[in-house]
Amino acid sequence: MGMVGVLGQTVAAPESYAPEVLEPIQRVDRESSAPYGWDVWHLYELSWCLGGSIAHWVGWLSIPAHSPATVESKSLKLYLNSLNFHRFESDESAFATIVSDVSRAIGAEVQLQFVEVDQLDSITEELSGVNLPVCGEDEILETISHEVLSHSPWKQSIVSEELVSHSLRSLCPVTAQPDWGSLSIRYTGEPIDHKSVSQYLGAYRTHQGFHEQCVDQIYADLMTLHPTSLQVAAFYQRRGGVDITPWRSSEPMAIQPRRLGRQ
Repeated sequence: MGMVGVLGQTVAAPESYAPEVLEPIQRVDRESSAPYGWDVWHLYELSWCLGGSIAHWVGWLSIPAHSPATVESKSLKLYLNSLNFHRFESDESAFATIVSDVSRAIGAEVQLQFVEVDQLDSITEELSGVNLPVCGEDEILETISHEVLSHSPWKQSIVSEELVSHSLRSLCPVTAQPDWGSLSIRYTGEPIDHKSVSQYLGAYRTHQGFHEQCVDQIYADLMTLHPTSLQVAAFYQRRGGVDITPWRSSEPMAIQPRRLGRQ
């Protein structure tokens, strides 16, 4: 079953193994200075038949940020649903099948890790950085522009800090429905003006873009302030048993399974 004509429409979950539903989304062309990082997909509804029982797991699928494509989220949900009635010889066989199918679809090797469903608290944490100030309605930009970003006029020394916003909002480019998330910005460099970041992020409220594309742009725009190091992560809330947390970093980084309670 192809995805043409499926996005944005009501589609019944497949009842048999259907790797063909996986739909790649090509990433936007990047410069050689593209960031490191991962797109971490938390999968809350991993289930299949195993012998005479039904297996249930929670996992995180990690797609490298440098992959030529990522996977369309609705197609991944349909694919995972197609496993619900499929019989595997072992859990390891099911995990290997998922890795193989998704890797083939996006043209890069993905990784899958997992925990028992009652161990979700082992990867659940909360952000502890400096909360960004709330902008007034008249201060929100109509369009995204990195030019509003600025350094703090009051401090000149180099700092290391984490900025946090729980008000990240963007629109799905397919359905135009809102996607909400929490944003973490860790950087070292000349202090960034917190109010300017809030104004900048406010423009995403009406911006249509996939989660990964939004984080790519936020990272690239913050890099115009020339920090010596930068890491951006957006913890988007789940839809249909899947949430996406894109991580982008100026330095190589290990996979981060971390999720927030609101996800």
